[in-house]
Amino acid sequence: METLLKLMNVPTSAFCAVTKTSDGYYLAQAWGDLGYNQFLGIPSEPHPGPGLTRAIEVWEGISNHERISVMLLAIANRIDLEREFGIPVEKWQQSRREAEKTE
Repeated sequence: METLLKLMNVPTSAFCAVTKTSDGYYLAQAWGDLGYNQFLGIPSEPHPGPGLTRAIEVWEGISNHERISVMLLAIANRIDLEREFGIPVEKWQQSRREAEKTE
C-alpha cells in the first residue's frame, strides 16, 4: 500500500491506506485510525509537473513484482493509475507481453 500511496502522491507519513468511493472520491486512512475518515477529493487530470515526475520515478524504480502488487491493490480499490495519475501501466504491460513472446 505504501508504494500505491507514493504513486498517488499521498503522504505516507500521515496515511497508511487509501480507497476510492463509488462516486469517484478518494478517502485515506490515517495511521492509528480505524477507518477511511480523511477526505482527499478527486485528482485533477494528469499534467506535467513535479507530482507526475515523482510518480513516474517511483513507478520506474520498483520491481515487476511490486508493480503487479500495486496494480492489484489499485484494481481492488477501483483506482485507475494510468487515467487518473498518469502512470504508464499499459506501456509496461505491453512490453511484458512482448518479452513473454520472445521467451
